[in-house]
Amino acid sequence: MASQQPPTNGLGSAGAGYKRASRKGAPRRFPCEHLGCDKIYSRAEHLQRHQLNHNPKEIFRCDIGDCDQKFVRLDLLARHKTRHTSSYTPRNRIPSFDAPGDRSTTSPTTKPLRNGHSPSSFSQHPPSTGPRDAAILLTLESSTAPTPVPLHHNLPNRTSHGATWTSPIDDRGPGTVMSHRQSFYGGDAPAMPEPSAMVAFSNVAYCAPDHLAPGNFAAWLFSPQSTFDVSVASLSFLEGGLESTFNNNIHYDYDSLNSLSPMEHATRVSDAPRDDWITESRRQDLLYWFQVFRKKQPGYESLMLSLVQESGGDLPALSLEMMRDCLKEFWETVSPRLPIIHQHTFSASRCPIFLLLVMMALGAASLRSRDSTGQLSEYGAFADVIIASVRWEVLTSNDSAPSIGLWVAQALLLLEFYEKLYSSRRMHERAHIYHSAFLTLLRRGSPLIQRTGSESPAEPENLGADRHESGMALDSRTWWIRWAETESMRRVVFAAFMLDIIHAAMFGHAADMAAHEIRLPLPCDDNLWTANSPNIVRQLDANFRMYGVRRVSFLDGLKSALHGKEVKTHSFGRMIIISGLLSVGWHLSHKETHLKWLDLGTPSTETQDSWRKMLLTAFGNWKESFDVAMSDSTMDAPGRRPAPNGPINSASLLFHLAHISLHADIVDCQVYAGAKRLLGRKVSARDYTNAVQRMCSWAKQASTRHAILHAFKLLYRVLVDPRPRRRNGPHASGSPAVQYSIRDETDPHRPWIMYYAVLSIWAFVQAVGRPPDKGFPLRASQTGHSTYSRMAEYLSAVAMLPELNEQSAAMLHEGLPELLDVMDGILEEADTELLVEARERLSVCRDMLLGGSR
Repeated sequence: MASQQPPTNGLGSAGAGYKRASRKGAPRRFPCEHLGCDKIYSRAEHLQRHQLNHNPKEIFRCDIGDCDQKFVRLDLLARHKTRHTSSYTPRNRIPSFDAPGDRSTTSPTTKPLRNGHSPSSFSQHPPSTGPRDAAILLTLESSTAPTPVPLHHNLPNRTSHGATWTSPIDDRGPGTVMSHRQSFYGGDAPAMPEPSAMVAFSNVAYCAPDHLAPGNFAAWLFSPQSTFDVSVASLSFLEGGLESTFNNNIHYDYDSLNSLSPMEHATRVSDAPRDDWITESRRQDLLYWFQVFRKKQPGYESLMLSLVQESGGDLPALSLEMMRDCLKEFWETVSPRLPIIHQHTFSASRCPIFLLLVMMALGAASLRSRDSTGQLSEYGAFADVIIASVRWEVLTSNDSAPSIGLWVAQALLLLEFYEKLYSSRRMHERAHIYHSAFLTLLRRGSPLIQRTGSESPAEPENLGADRHESGMALDSRTWWIRWAETESMRRVVFAAFMLDIIHAAMFGHAADMAAHEIRLPLPCDDNLWTANSPNIVRQLDANFRMYGVRRVSFLDGLKSALHGKEVKTHSFGRMIIISGLLSVGWHLSHKETHLKWLDLGTPSTETQDSWRKMLLTAFGNWKESFDVAMSDSTMDAPGRRPAPNGPINSASLLFHLAHISLHADIVDCQVYAGAKRLLGRKVSARDYTNAVQRMCSWAKQASTRHAILHAFKLLYRVLVDPRPRRRNGPHASGSPAVQYSIRDETDPHRPWIMYYAVLSIWAFVQAVGRPPDKGFPLRASQTGHSTYSRMAEYLSAVAMLPELNEQSAAMLHEGLPELLDVMDGILEEADTELLVEARERLSVCRDMLLGGSR
């Protein structure tokens, strides 16, 4: 959810339990001067609230039934009255019940909810006679009715791959649901692994080098010792972070909202006028800024002549319908790649205009890229005009200074996504230049960490942390919007981290973000994110909490994955974890390079092999876990509706990219292929000579053959067998039923990653050289489907190998020309400048393979 002003502090993790922000160590400078009172507060407003107890301006009495409760504030009375309603939903805590017949106990024992207890039994005792903080884990309605929104994916039990760990939210009634809890966490079923159970792989041990201090991040990460609580850790590598000023403490304090029943909440939300669509008034705002940008970018005029034809001072081609189509395309195709804007609380009329313009541009570019008729060819120029000028407007807005406004963070990340993947080489380079500035804005905020110890807590009597400054409880939708804003900022951080490492691996430039900077829980479950009302969010969260499903911190999840432990989270969270593993591998690899050039001692070969083995094994365990948990519900094939997995939709694609990028440098491959200019500078003759020497050594390494095998597996997964299948399902045997087309592609990363894989294979074959008596089986007269079929046979034969040995590697030249021909035909559909360059480079590769010059 975009907001024109950054949210206030003091709200917290949507996934954490009900927990007040710590004030330990904060200065207390506001003492109560009432005789005999020794209270001291750290905020003046807290003192003012407390003083009402000594000198109330007015006494408010409850007039419901025989209740005689008295309150010094009206909002406290209003909250109290909700306890008299049948729809009362207390805070989500484990209940405290008095033993039957024993009303004298002053501190009742807290007991967990068991199978034999129905939450509806709580209604037998009036709320006023029970403990004030007694709570139930489900609303009364949910104890007798199915959950309104079932989960669409399963969470696995890594202890046994034979059965998946099904969702804690079921549509078969409370009795069945409660029995599931017993089988998952007790009885005969294995329990979830505790963090303290962390052990290293039995065959891949890691010993931290002596020069690493005990608080070094790598030493902690690779150590088999248990995880830690990031919020209280004192490890030295955490000392560099800044305290968060963002709204990280939103509580699930549902009884502090208002007295409306869940049905009344749902009615209020659904009856509200729909404002997520573009109105004519908003269209005029968009047209105004488009005209301003158009004057600044006259070079695009000739590329969009029909779109800018005026009639009566208007631009009829940029109609309301056209703009709505662009926004719809953004939600359906682009947003799953970067799920950082909350659609159900989004308002097109209240969204900052520059963020809306970026969303429109991305929608238009996506429509253009998937258009096979040519009728939308001008949409690309329309989007480029916006993107070329809007960055300046965003960066000069008041909200672009630390702490960064949410809408600014969203707009800058979406801008970078467009510039890197949908536009020209010039904009691609511009995105890389401004990427570091964007990360600096995030760090200065800093939303990269969860919360700070200096945030003031709510008063004990003030159960609702989510309140207006006047002290009145927030209504349900306002609370939901604040929750969405906090979750959105977390997702911005994770999406920025993923783009940083994925683009470093794909394009060969530096990765600027490190995993240890992020001290946040993984994003909330997709079902919470996509729920269309605050009441459903409340219902789903209650179910998660009942089964003990909690969000994992990113760092603990990363360490668990590295040591072979299951990280039980949804698909987006899992893609973040493998991005973290890739980031660790990238930084370790490049640290060794820097140490080499600085003439410092590099880690021993044994140490390097140790961490590489751990990472590669962790990649494999991660992929196996993902397939067990998600493969039946996640459609990652080209042409399918994208899943909200993050920048790269396909787990297989990211998995194979991780293996390739750690052992095959795309910059070296492109220099070896004769590229004249890379990373904004000219490639000299000496650069080429050095690259040739490096590639000859590179081709002889076993790790290189490992990367090339994964390049074959990646291409096989996309070009030959793209259909999602069950773990025990059959493999495709021969040629694909449908040939790959960029026009059907919803993931803009996939074509470039395919190019990277093909280029790596070519560089390896070229460096190894073919046997002297072996020529290439060129069949230039055979084109079309026959070429595609031969390419499929070539990929299938290699991809099915358990490993690529030297003998097999020596024969890879035999099908490479067909692969280059097919990739040339695929890239012929591309209209972005980077992919056009990629096609030209592969043409040069084919000529070099046949004995020509670069």
